Amino acid sequence: MLRPMTQQGTEPVRRTRGRTRDTRTTEAILEAAMAMLVEKGLTGFTIEGLAARAGVGKATIYRWWPSRGAVALDAFLAAVEPQVPYPDTDDFPTALRTQVTALVRVFSETPVGPVVRALISEAQRDPDLAEAFRTRWLEARRVVGRAVFAQAQRSGQIRDDLEAETAIDLIYGAVYFRLMTAHAPMDDEFVTNLIDYALRGLAPR
Repeated sequence: MLRPMTQQGTEPVRRTRGRTRDTRTTEAILEAAMAMLVEKGLTGFTIEGLAARAGVGKATIYRWWPSRGAVALDAFLAAVEPQVPYPDTDDFPTALRTQVTALVRVFSETPVGPVVRALISEAQRDPDLAEAFRTRWLEARRVVGRAVFAQAQRSGQIRDDLEAETAIDLIYGAVYFRLMTAHAPMDDEFVTNLIDYALRGLAPR
């Protein structure tokens, strides 16, 4: 059966030096970080402000995260990943439609959308953040997506000659393009059309 997305991407970057992280302190920092990102955006997000808001010293944050981008990414992952898993179902159209709908709603109906745009923008100037965003957010989702597509191919629900990487890009690329450009609404009608068009192309011939 198709299994829900694992939470491997949420695991914060490990630092080998210093004391072991305290779970409650980490959660407090990440919750404070997400609240700051929502209120102030990435431009107003500082380690000094985060330390004051979370009630910890700056040294604690720097001990566990190498940059403000790193802690911002961890805060984003902790807040968003549990909301966008693939459902545990053998029905490929249902799994795809449910997951994409959840992602689009998180991006469009919550303050997460501007945070994602800010992280992508910051990643253009921060190679470490760019690599972490690709690995821990994008690739972590693609691993699950590949498995879902492969299962659908084995069960005959979609074409067995398609290349999953391109199919994933076609579907999710449209979501990110609309997120970044805001040229048209990100709503349920968009998801319905996107998935309907995709399923026509993916259908067995």
